[in-house]
Parts: sequence; structure tokens; C-alpha cells
Amino acid sequence: MLPLIPEWANHYGEFWRAIRVRNLWFIRLRYLAALILCGFFLIGEFLLDLKFTEDQVIAILSISFLILFYNIIIHSVRNYVGSEPNKFNCLHLSLIQMILDLTVLMVLVYYTGLIQSPLYLFFIFHMIIGSMILPGYIVYLAAGLISFSFTILTLLEQLQLIKNHFISGLYVSSHPHTLTFDILFIIIFTLMLFISVYIANKIAHQLYRREQQLRTSLEKLNEAEIAKQKYTIGVVHEIKTPIAAVHSILELIHKGFVGPISDEVDKKLQRAEIRTEEALELISDILKISKLKLLEIKLSDEINISEFIEKVIDTFMESAKDKSVNLFYTNKSEKQLVVKSDKMLFELVISNLIANSIKYVEEGGIVEVSTNDFGDKYSIEVSDNGIGIPKEESKKIFEQFYRASNIDKKVHEGTGMGLPIVKEIVERLGGEIKVTSPSHLGEEGKPGTSFEILLPYKYKQSAYDIFEVNNEDYLKNKNDFYDNAV
Repeated sequence: MLPLIPEWANHYGEFWRAIRVRNLWFIRLRYLAALILCGFFLIGEFLLDLKFTEDQVIAILSISFLILFYNIIIHSVRNYVGSEPNKFNCLHLSLIQMILDLTVLMVLVYYTGLIQSPLYLFFIFHMIIGSMILPGYIVYLAAGLISFSFTILTLLEQLQLIKNHFISGLYVSSHPHTLTFDILFIIIFTLMLFISVYIANKIAHQLYRREQQLRTSLEKLNEAEIAKQKYTIGVVHEIKTPIAAVHSILELIHKGFVGPISDEVDKKLQRAEIRTEEALELISDILKISKLKLLEIKLSDEINISEFIEKVIDTFMESAKDKSVNLFYTNKSEKQLVVKSDKMLFELVISNLIANSIKYVEEGGIVEVSTNDFGDKYSIEVSDNGIGIPKEESKKIFEQFYRASNIDKKVHEGTGMGLPIVKEIVERLGGEIKVTSPSHLGEEGKPGTSFEILLPYKYKQSAYDIFEVNNEDYLKNKNDFYDNAV
């Protein structure tokens, strides 16, 4: 197999992503080129009073259909061409496209006048395109072959061994210039080809190098973040142990296991116990976030959303009854919603939102969990008729440690970490979360809040993630991503 891939790019995902995207660009441009070529003939013949010979008409129309034909083939097979360095890959497909394009362009330029053709500048365009994709030696070789072919054809025309297919109407005679002009033209044209290749290749190579440096920097930052999160987990876990011990001792004293205590001391102990509970809850939330950042999410669990949510709601029925809260589930979708996701994280999101709603509604309040289907996405909405969220604070509630100003801190303990965790998980699952207050359940004095989660049926990875997987998986699942990304 012809070596086309530079060593530094063998396992560099951004390089392969760029090649695939650019291949698709050029396929789309080629459809346009076939139409423009037909337009060139029609406009020239009927509007510009150009006179094409029968050979030229046959050549122009045949080349237009040939371009369209091989472009359709290339477009249909590109999805089956992978990015494995040691096999036939998308870079080899780029080379095939370039060879075909240059061949038909040379024939087209010959049949439209060669040196006198208005289309010869497209060779320079192709050299720049080729330099963006292919290694330098391939493009230099192509430039040399073009220059050589031009020279031979021009010489044969001068010797009248082949016919000059100039376009009648562009020039007053069939050969409006001298041999000296032809020689100068070939020299200047060759210089333009090689200079274009040199500049474009240098720029493309520098850009790839810079992207590689950025990728390396990003990997180092990720490694530093992982180290930081591991350190945080270790430190916070060590802090949790003595606080948990203090909480246990306070609980023993408060319940009278170490002897009778006065009412005043008992009140102080209750306050200390509440504060240590808050500290333990805060530590647990910090540990959750740190572990979440280290977690590699794999969307491999098949989840029937209706059944899943009903099970989660069952776990809250006791706490809802204790507060006389009407907790229920409504499925607004006409079909069964079955998706692939992460069960543990999915449950953490739903549980957190339901717990929040129960917490901030008054006795006898309403909490509704509903699901719906929007074609490419599904919706999970948790609504209540609780205290609501001030309109100007709706964007702040997903900030770490932030709690709405209308919450009575003495009645409702909290750390302000639950919703940031929910938002982090939802975004890592490829979705978004929206908050609305008042909710549709709201009433006078009880505006309520509604949290809606929108998640895609199929999680689409970023270009960065795609190239972390092996090429076989990439071939099977990821081709559509690039079509949508362009």
C-alpha cells in the first residue's frame, strides 16, 4: 500500500477527521463542477456567441457526465472506507479523487484550447486542494506530471502533430501567439504550480502540527484534572471520617445514652447535630462530583423509561406520604420509550429532582413526573406546586453552592450542590436541562417549579471522543456524524 500518512498523524484523530470532512467537501464541489461545466457550454453557445466544434461539444458533455458518474460512486463508497493507516483508507480515496479530477481536467483543457483555454487555472486550484490533504511528494509529483503533459501537448500543437481545439469567438485566429510565448507560459505556469504546492503544503502541515500540540496540551490538562479529582477525593474522604465520628458522639449525647442533659444543652446539641449533618451532606456531594468527573460514561444499559421512573417513584412514596404529598407519574408518549443510557447516573438525576420537589412543597402539595417523545429526543419533566424560584435566579440555581433567596435556610437544609450535579450528568449524557417557574401546577402563593430534561435517543459523541475508539467501531457507527458535522 502506498505510504501516504505522516508518522505523526497515524494515531491523531483530528487529522483523520479533517481528511474525511474535506473528502466530503470535494465530493459536493464536484457535483457543482459538473453543473458549472454544462452551464459553461450552454452560456457560451447561446449567450456569449462562442462556437464549439462537434469534438468540443462531445468532449465537454462527456466529461460532465463522467465527473457526475465517478463522483456518485465515490460518494456511495466513502462510508465504507476507514481510517486505518495500514489499510486502504480515506487518504487513498483522496488520492484517487485527485487523479481522476486531474485526468479529466487535462482532457477538458486540451479540448478547450490548451494554453488558450480559460480553464487551465483550475490546475492551480487542485494543487492547493491536494496540498491540504496529501503528503507533499505526491502533490509535487502531480505538479510535475501536469507541467510535463502541458509541455508535450503544446510542443505537439506547435509541430501540428495534434489538432488545436481553440474556442472560436475567444480569439481572432487559431494560433494567436508565438513559440516564445508558449515557452514562457509553460515556465511561468510550472512555477505557479510548484509555488502553490509549496505554500499550501507548508500552511497545512503547520496547522496540523499546531492542532497536534493543542491536542497534547489538552491531554495533559485532562491528566492534571484527573490527578486533582483523585487528590480531592482522598482529602475530602479523610475529612469526612472525623466529622462522622463527631456526629455520632453528638447523637449519643442528644439521645441521653451518656446521661441526662439540660434543655439548653440539648438545644445546642441539636444545632450542632444539624450542622454536622450539613457538613456530611456537603462532603458527600463533593465526592459525587469528583467521582463523576473521573467516571467514563458508557451508554450500554437498555432502559424502559416508564418502568424505570415508576421504580424510582416507589422509593419516594414513604417520604411523600409522611408529608401528605401527592406524587404521581404521567406518560404523555403514545409509544414505549426504550433508550440506551447509564442506569446509575440516570437514577441519580431523577432521584435528585424528585427529592427536591418533595422537599420544597408544603404538606398536601403535588409532585408530577411526566415523560414525552419528540422524535429524536425524549423529555422527562418533574413539576411541583412548591415555593418556586425567583425569575431572576433561574440561571444561577445550577451554580455550585447556590441556593435560591426564597428558601428558608432554617427549615430546609441543603448544600446547593444537587442541581449542579444533575446538570453535569445531563450534559455528559448529551442532553440539556430547562427550568420553568411558575410551573403548570402552580397556584396562588404556590408558584411551583418545573425541571425538564431533554435527552437524545442516541448519544452522539464529539469528534474528540470518536477517535478514541478503534477504527472498526468508527466504521460501523460514526460515518453519519461527519455528514451532519459539515
